[in-house]
Amino acid sequence: MACSSKLSRRRFLGRSASLAAGAVTAPHIIRSGVLEAAQRLGPNDRIGLGYIGVGRRGRALMGIPREGQIVAVADVDFRLAVGIAKRRNCRAFKDYRKMLESKDVDAVVAATPDHWHALPGIQACRAGKDVYCEKPRA
Repeated sequence: MACSSKLSRRRFLGRSASLAAGAVTAPHIIRSGVLEAAQRLGPNDRIGLGYIGVGRRGRALMGIPREGQIVAVADVDFRLAVGIAKRRNCRAFKDYRKMLESKDVDAVVAATPDHWHALPGIQACRAGKDVYCEKPRA
């Protein structure tokens, strides 16, 4: 089929349909797992998350980012941290600074009270971690 600058869409579709009519078509059956594999994240695409503060706001923030996998939680109320860690199948820390030393923690969600956001955020940055922190309400 020669390419012409005056070839209209209607004429192009007509020629394409006449060429396709001569071909034999058959249904293709593809397993759903094959198509889903491209959207499934690999191990290197997972972000290891550590949560500093797992009270009401910390639990509300669990699940962001979607690519994240919670690997550690830290809270001054160690019983609360242990309870969350059992439910989320991760490690619990009382001191967040020990959690920041973990190699599998790539990013940190600081869900501490407003007056305690700065220090954990700064220390997480110094440890080479990405940080999610919310500003105080005005």
